[in-house]
Formats: sequence, structure tokens, C-alpha cells
Amino acid sequence: MLLLGALSGAVTIKAGTMLDTLNQEVTSIYENAHDAIVRVHAEHNLQLGEFPFESSHHIGTGFFIDSGGRLLTAAAVVDNSDRCWIDWRGQRLAARILGRDPHTNLALLQADLAQLAEANRRTTALPLGNSDELRVGSMVIAIGFPYDLPSAPVVGFVGGFDVKCGGHAFALPYIRASCKLSPGQGGGPLLNARGEVVGLVVATHQGDQCYALPIRGAQKVVADITRYGEPRHGWVGLGVAERQVGPTETVSNQWRVFIQEVFSNTPAAKAGFREGDTLVRIHTNDVRRLCDVLNSVFYYRCGETTTITVMRDGQPRTDVRGQPTQVSIVIGEWPTQAIVRSAGRLVPNAPSNQTPVAIPAAAGHR
Repeated sequence: MLLLGALSGAVTIKAGTMLDTLNQEVTSIYENAHDAIVRVHAEHNLQLGEFPFESSHHIGTGFFIDSGGRLLTAAAVVDNSDRCWIDWRGQRLAARILGRDPHTNLALLQADLAQLAEANRRTTALPLGNSDELRVGSMVIAIGFPYDLPSAPVVGFVGGFDVKCGGHAFALPYIRASCKLSPGQGGGPLLNARGEVVGLVVATHQGDQCYALPIRGAQKVVADITRYGEPRHGWVGLGVAERQVGPTETVSNQWRVFIQEVFSNTPAAKAGFREGDTLVRIHTNDVRRLCDVLNSVFYYRCGETTTITVMRDGQPRTDVRGQPTQVSIVIGEWPTQAIVRSAGRLVPNAPSNQTPVAIPAAAGHR
């Protein structure tokens, strides 16, 4: 009995020490990050004929990505607002929307530089991490402004990397984390255990989880908006799906991604792809699951060229010498919404016909 009691006490002490360490780490990360996280306001004036009808007021969270006042938030927070501003260090700063991307649910804002200069302030930017390093089970911390309360951290763990949620197909695999968020926290950062941003929180899922756009994907969209003034997503014109291989198939990979539909007058159609072709490789990236397709295609822009290797009728497409053929394909422009709706399939890098469930704005503001 004495031995068991001693062991029990040792386990309790060890668990307590671990929790104390975790508590200190989370507190430290929050204290280092909270100064770069802001409350975002967006106001949209509604008209009834010639007269103002009412004004809708959305509130969410955002975070600075540089010392010049640029910040990220969810596109659903600012929507098509007529006026935006942020609360930062007890000061109200006007903000301008530099660009919105409903496809990924990201918005890039610019805090008023004149107000910053007048206050002799430069914004504090959060360090950006590598979202590709995340694994299922990685600890993450979401920080945002719940309701009308001060900012607060929510600790969770990565539960998966999903390509869709219900009827909505994501632009690329989104981070699903066990962070239960409140209204007003949408648009905030998702941090790793080093306090680096690895995602932009854009949606809730089943009440006790959230989805975040990986920061690598956010950086691509920000680069597009900075250079072109708008996102520059490309597409190839394929509807794809995945299936498990049959029991008689002897392959190292238990999943295959195949082409369900080739849209007419698209780069894929011109390159000679057919329904039923199995995707093997995009450029140098092997294709095993749908996430491999999205992770490869998302980062291309319209006009860029890549190569795709496929199998047809169970055999690699080959050239006249019998060697596997890498088909060169030029990335095309986004299709119209009508094309995507008619397909009803997962189309890499095409806008979905449904909007992901956004974290609602703070309650009680109209």
C-alpha cells in the first residue's frame, strides 16, 4: 500500500508539473502576442429606396502582419462593408480594405497610416510560422475577442486537415482544431507552441471546433493582393474524387485520386485528360489523396505552367519511347459560378457554390 501510494503521489506531482509548465507557456505566448491582435469593426449601411434603412455592425478579430499597419482578418467579418476601423491600444484607427478573397475567407486591411504617424506608433507584427509542420495532435492556441470582452486565448489541438466541410469544398486543406470559439473571435490568429501564426481562423465546426486557413495559403493570397490588387487563383478544369483501392489491387498506396469530369474548353480538356484517368503526380509532388491535389494546385497562378502525370486504364500514359508522359498544362482563369454548380464535384481551385460557416460577429451590435 505504501508503494502504491508513493507511485500515485509521483504521478500526481509529475502531472501537476506538466500542467504548470503548459500554463506558463500559454500565458507567455498570449502576453507576447496580444499587442498585435486587434478588434475589427465593419459597418454596412442598408438603403430602403432613397432613405437609409439601418446599419449593420459586425465585429471580429484581426492581427498585424507587419510594422506598417497591414492586418489580416476573415473576409466574413468585413464583408462588403462601407466603413471599417480597429481598436488597438485603446485607440480607434480607421482601416481600409486592400483586398478580399471569399474563396479562402481572407481579408487584408490597412490601418490608417496618418493616425499611426500622428501617434508616433508602429504596429507590432506577429511572427509567421510554417503551417506545413503541423501534425494531428499538435497544440495550437487561438486568440480573439469574445463578444465585448478583452482578448483571450483558447488552447486546442489539431484534429485533422480537411478538404471539405459538409457541402463546402475548401480551396486547400484547412486546419481543423479543437478550439471552442465565441462570437467575435473570427479572423483571429491560430498560433503554434512557439507563438508563431500557423493559421487564420475563419469558421466554426460543430460548436467545439474551428477551421483555420493555413498561413502558407494566406501568404499566397496576400502576395496576390499586394501585387495585383486581387487574388489570382487558377484552375485546370478537372473535377476529381478519391477512392480506396479494391482488395485485388496490389499497390503501395491504398487510395487513388481519379478524374470524374473534364470541363470543356479548359486547360485540362486541351491537354487531353479523360474521365477515369488516375492522377499520379503534379509537377514533382506525388498524388495519394485529394489534399495532395489541392496543396499542389492552389499555389499556382493563372498563366503559370506545370506538368501532370496520370495513369489511364491502369497503365501510365507513355510517349513513343514507352516512357511515362508528363503532360504540360497552362493554368487557366477561374470559371464562372455556373460551371461549378453544374458539376457538383470537388473542383481544385474553383470557387465553391457554398460559403463556409463563418464565426458570427459579436452579439448586440446593430
